Amino acid sequence: MADLLHYAFRIRTAMNKMQRKIAIDMQQQFGGDLTRPQFYLLSLISAEEPCKITHLAQKLGVRPSTISTMINRLVDGGFVSRVYGHNDRRSVLVSITARGQDVLTKDIENYSKVLEKYIGVLEPSELETFTQTFEKIAAIQNR
Repeated sequence: MADLLHYAFRIRTAMNKMQRKIAIDMQQQFGGDLTRPQFYLLSLISAEEPCKITHLAQKLGVRPSTISTMINRLVDGGFVSRVYGHNDRRSVLVSITARGQDVLTKDIENYSKVLEKYIGVLEPSELETFTQTFEKIAAIQNR
């Protein structure tokens, strides 16, 4: 168990350090109007549109009111549109706009450029192993 705790600490430290570096690089190189959580929400909407706010809240593990606040900012910026249900105004569907899709596409391109700086030092076999391991960990469901 002590070995697992040692690895957990090392992984957490490395992940935090890498996330900070990437966030700083992204901000310095590309700026942008949206925060990282807003970009993540925008990418979820893009992948699953149209989607309900309650579904997004469940997916992110937050309250619908939290998502509603984020959605309001995205709507105000013209990144997403909100459509209310015909029979039930509490039923809200959210879709990405052309502007939102453009911003998301540019962000993915910029993120790839920044990430290349970090993973570009890996050999192709190391990159494949790293990616497979990361995907395996990310695919673990709450138990």
